Amino acid sequence: MKYVIGIDGGGTKTTCLFLQENQSTFPEKPMKITGNGTNPHIIGFHEAGKRLKALLFEGMEKFSLKPSQITGVGFGLAGVGRTEDEWEMTRIAREIFFDLHFSENSHLFMGSDSLAALKGALPPKVDSGILVISGTGSNAVGINREGAIHKCGGWGHLIGDEGSGYYLSVKALSKVAMEADGRGRSTLLTPLILRKLQLSEPAQLVRYIYGQPHEKQEMAKLAACVIEASEQNDEVAVHLLKEGADQLIAHVESLAGRGFARDTMVAVAGSIFKHSSVLKQHFIEQLEQRGLGQFSEAYAPPEFGAALLAAPMRSKEGGAHNDGFIDMSDNRKTE
Repeated sequence: MKYVIGIDGGGTKTTCLFLQENQSTFPEKPMKITGNGTNPHIIGFHEAGKRLKALLFEGMEKFSLKPSQITGVGFGLAGVGRTEDEWEMTRIAREIFFDLHFSENSHLFMGSDSLAALKGALPPKVDSGILVISGTGSNAVGINREGAIHKCGGWGHLIGDEGSGYYLSVKALSKVAMEADGRGRSTLLTPLILRKLQLSEPAQLVRYIYGQPHEKQEMAKLAACVIEASEQNDEVAVHLLKEGADQLIAHVESLAGRGFARDTMVAVAGSIFKHSSVLKQHFIEQLEQRGLGQFSEAYAPPEFGAALLAAPMRSKEGGAHNDGFIDMSDNRKTE
């Protein structure tokens, strides 16, 4: 039995799926394992390679697979959305293939986690669609009717990531400061955030925020407070979530004019969409009211999309769908 491997590498978690080579539907009992995050811009390219190699080895051992059974590996990694990043991770992937004794004819897809997520979100036989992601960060990616890939967002938390967990967290902290000053409305965000950060009063936020550096992921966790407050009908929190949804709709609006039909499938992914019914429902309502597409739940997770992009026959037939596809037997492509 031959297999392809699909990897969804995020900032905090990495999932590795082992899929039978010719399977085009998501299995009822997927063969998968999880490990730590593998975003190379957070942990470094060398460390990302070490973690990916260890996860692949662990999966091969767990499912009793031999290197000769692997015909392709798809890497969908956060932070690998630009050419120079793809080629650096491709070089590292070649070393992993060699160390794990994969065939030199094995196929390799190297690209962003958003592209893999889009491929997984599309149901079988559906070739066009848009995926909007809101987790720690945010972005959108789509494949239009001509098979061209278009992206929006992904600029990072300092100049982008609108509608994301980080975006909501910073906005919420601002609302806490405004309430403390008497410039803003009373909100449940204040006690919820102070409790989560183990602080006793808003003035202590200054030392907490500016006294030491905080990872993007750590700050983004405060979005949970926004969601909790909205579930208690806090008007400030509800407004923030709807504002975030509007920002995500703007991503779809940007893509809609690039060869997408009005009935294009639009799916969503990420922890904010998963946990906030307020944001998700407002997003769906705006999508329909503005005629930007038809909402549909994602078909399968990102690691399934990465596995599809790794499959030899599908990779060769996929055309423009497979930015990042590299045939390992062609050494000229990675030198």
